[in-house]
Amino acid sequence: MRLEATTETVTTVHVEPDVAARLTALLDTYQALKVDADLLYDQMEEEKRKLRGEMELAGLEKVTINGVPCTVVRGLSSSLDKLKFVELGGSLEMLENATVKKLKKAYLSIGKEKD
Repeated sequence: MRLEATTETVTTVHVEPDVAARLTALLDTYQALKVDADLLYDQMEEEKRKLRGEMELAGLEKVTINGVPCTVVRGLSSSLDKLKFVELGGSLEMLENATVKKLKKAYLSIGKEKD
């Protein structure tokens, strides 16, 4: 029989009251702006959907309206199927040697916990 145990460590940090007050005020402002921005974004996406629908009905892929270019962009994505690469004769060492890793720009995540 194999027993497993997991533990979770919680670190509590004391934040000075003036710092906590400034952070709270900034977060409150951010959250109010985000609600407004989300509503505007949703409305913009709806208008964009309608515009694209009208362009498609007219058979247009690209048009300039009042100096504003509007283009239907059709993307293509590709990815490496690692299993298929190895099946076709590539080695895991070759795959690792050809893999480029770089750090991404740091950012602040607000409102969502990372798992």
